This record gives sequence, structure tokens and C-alpha cells, in this order.
Amino acid sequence: MCGIAGFVGPWSPAIAAAMTAAIAHRGPDGDGLWSDDGVTLGHRRLSIIDLSDAAAQPMHSASSRYVLSYNGEIYNFGELRLELEQAGIAFRTGSDTEVLLELFARDGLDCVERLNGIFAFAVWDRQDRVLSVARDHLGVKPLYYAALPQGFLFASELKALTLCPDIPRDIDGAAVADHLGFLWTAGENTMLRAVKKLRPGCTLTVSASGDVTHSRYYRTPLFDDA
Repeated sequence: MCGIAGFVGPWSPAIAAAMTAAIAHRGPDGDGLWSDDGVTLGHRRLSIIDLSDAAAQPMHSASSRYVLSYNGEIYNFGELRLELEQAGIAFRTGSDTEVLLELFARDGLDCVERLNGIFAFAVWDRQDRVLSVARDHLGVKPLYYAALPQGFLFASELKALTLCPDIPRDIDGAAVADHLGFLWTAGENTMLRAVKKLRPGCTLTVSASGDVTHSRYYRTPLFDDA
């Protein structure tokens, strides 16, 4: 388990640092923060596959165009790595993180169609200035976000987002009732009206101007029991 957090907007990198610190329990092995001109990505690391510092995050692609903060595990990363190596990509680490990053660099958000695993990730495109965010097929890994007039924030846990003073504190009574009654809330709603959950099997993109676009790449199959 790792933790990710960050934003696209006018806030200080110190906000992202505080957000990342708030989820330190998700990744006790290290922390990282990357910031550049209105975007900041943070990461809390639980080292599993490649324990070296070279596999720390946020991680830059070989081209330096993309920066990734990622939580999860890609089960078929070995197969994907071999495919990318055969295409001429040289790897610096043994991590699934780098495989995901270089696959994204090649295929963009379409890379989610190739992933067998559990994940929540955010990639910043330094050239086109677009943030791409994705959550795994069944939503095993959590991802919360807030799209505000000032900008866009995301994190692995809701409490991290509350460290931004611009997040409205208006309560969603129906979501609170669902949580009290069923110990979870269905759909995208959370106890804070301004904070949403990225749905399982979904992606979104955020431009530097704050435009948010949602997309769904996976739906749970429905079987006919007749």
C-alpha cells in the first residue's frame, strides 16, 4: 500500500506536503514531492518490488516529459516490460512503477486497457500540461478528488484533501447516512459534497486551466443466469 496526493492549481507545495504527510501510514518507507509551475505531486512509499532509491516516486519518464505518482501493483508488469524492451525502451529500475510510466508515455491513458492489477495513479504531462488520473477496474485502490473553481486536488484518502483550506465543508447528509448504515457510500459521493470518489474503471483528465473530463474504460460484466 502506498499513498498519493497532489493538485493542479494556485496552492503552495506545502499543501501537498501536508496532504502527503497525512497519509504517511500508507507508505512508511519513504516520501517524495515534485512541484513545477502550478502542479505538485506527492507520494508515500511502501517498498515491495524494487527497494532501491531509483524506484522512488514521483518518478520521471526516460524522456522527462511525464511524472508519475502511483499506488498499487501491476501483476503483468513483467510481460509489459518485455514488450517495451523489445520496442527499444531501456529500464533503469526493476519496478512495476517504471513499466507503468513508460507504458503511459507510449500509449497515454489507453494504457489502462493493458493493465492487470490494482492501482490508482496520477501522471502529469509537462509538455501538454495535462494531469491524467486513473483507478483500477474494480476500485480496489482508493482515489478521492475535488474539482474547485481554483483548481483540482486528489489524494488516496479524503482526510488529506481537508488540509486544503479552500475545500468547502458542506456535509452530504445522504452519504453520511449511507456510511453509518452500510459502512460505505455507493457511487461517487462522500460525506463532503465537494469531494468525490473516482469511480472504479474510470479515468479523468485535468487541463492546466482546470477543465475536467471523465471517461469510463471498464464495466463489471453482467451474466445471464438463465
